Amino acid sequence: MKNTIAGVCALLALALTTGDAAAQQSRESMANDATAAQWSFQFAYQGMLDYHQDSLSSGGVRQEGSKGFVQFRMVAPVPIKGGAAAGGVTILPRLTVRYTQNQQDEWGFSPTDLFALIVPLEWSWGRAGIGPDIVVPGKEGFGTTEWQYGFATAVIMRALEDKLTFGLLLQQTWGKTDTSRPDEVVAGNLILNPFANLALGKGLYLSTNDLQAQYNWDTNGLRVPIGARFGYLIVKPKNTWNFYVEYATSVYSDKWTAPAVKNQIRLNVSYTIPVG
Repeated sequence: MKNTIAGVCALLALALTTGDAAAQQSRESMANDATAAQWSFQFAYQGMLDYHQDSLSSGGVRQEGSKGFVQFRMVAPVPIKGGAAAGGVTILPRLTVRYTQNQQDEWGFSPTDLFALIVPLEWSWGRAGIGPDIVVPGKEGFGTTEWQYGFATAVIMRALEDKLTFGLLLQQTWGKTDTSRPDEVVAGNLILNPFANLALGKGLYLSTNDLQAQYNWDTNGLRVPIGARFGYLIVKPKNTWNFYVEYATSVYSDKWTAPAVKNQIRLNVSYTIPVG
C-alpha cells in the first residue's frame, strides 16, 4: 500500500512538471470531473439496503452500519491569476455534509469533510492537484467525534476526445480516533477513489460508482465497493444538470472488520456552473 501512495505522488509530480497547455474541456466531461473549475451543488440520497453478516476471523459476526444518508456537496472554485488553465492556480474547496440514519432509525450529522484541492497546472489531457483535508466531528453515534487533519490529492485524465474521463482521488487523515489509544494521533483509513466515466452520446453516460475503497493501516484490511452508475446530462449555455442512479456492493478481505454493505443504491441530482 505504501508503494501505491508513492506511485500516486510520483504521477502527480510528473504531471506538475511535464504538462502542456490545457485544451478546452467539453462541458459533458466537466460535469463528471471533480477537478474542473466550476461551481457545483449536489444533492443525493444513498440507501444501504443490507450488509454482509459473515463470521470474522476473531470469531465474531460482522456488524451492520448505517441505513443510509442524505448528502449535500458543494464546490466553490477560486481561480488565482486566471486559474490553472491560464498559467495561474485554481483552488477547489469541497464541502461534503451527510445527514445519516443509523441502525436505530435515529438521524444525525455524521462527520463533515472539507478539503481544498489546489490545482497549479493543467495540460492538454488532464490536470492534477493536492491540498489540505479536514474532517469535522459528527454527532455521537454517527461516526468519529474527533477532529482529523490530512491531505487530498487527485489526478484526472481525459481521452477519446473527452468521451472518456478517468483518474484517482486519494484522501488520508490523522486524528485521535482510536478509543483504545485516546491520547495518540493515529492514521485514519486511506481512501482510494478510482473512477472512469464514458459518455454514450445525447447526454447519457456510464460510470463507476463512488468507489471509496478504504485501507486500514492497523489491520491491513481492505474494503472495495464495486458498482455502476447510469446518468443523464442536460447541458445548457450557462449551466449543467446531472441526474444519475447507481448500484454498488462490497468486496473485502478477511482483515476488514468494519461493516461492509451488501447492496446499496444512490440517487443524485447535481447543478454545475462553469467559471469564466
